[in-house]
Amino acid sequence: MIKWIAYSCFFGSFLAFGLGALGLFRFPDPYTRMHAVGMGDTLGMGLLGFGLFLLSPSWILRLKLVAVLLLFWTINPTMTHMVAKASLIQGIKPAAETSLKEG
Repeated sequence: MIKWIAYSCFFGSFLAFGLGALGLFRFPDPYTRMHAVGMGDTLGMGLLGFGLFLLSPSWILRLKLVAVLLLFWTINPTMTHMVAKASLIQGIKPAAETSLKEG
C-alpha cells in the first residue's frame, strides 16, 4: 500500500514538473513563466521528497530528506522572488495582458 502511495507521489511530481515546463513555453512574459516554473518545482520536489520519504529504509535518511526539502522550499521561492525583483528593477516589462498589483 505504501508503495502505491509513493508511486502516486512520483506520478504527481512528474505531472507538476511537466506542467511547469509547459508553462515555461506557453506563458507570454518572463514573470508568468517564472511563476509557473517556481510553482511546478516546489510542488514537484515536495511530492518527490514525500515519495522518497515513504520508501526510505532508515530514519537518518528520512531526516536528511526532510532537511533537503526544507532547504529547497526556502531557497526556491526566495530566488524566484529575487530574480523577478531584479528584472523589474532592470526595466523588463510584463506582457500587456498581465495584470500588475501596485505596491
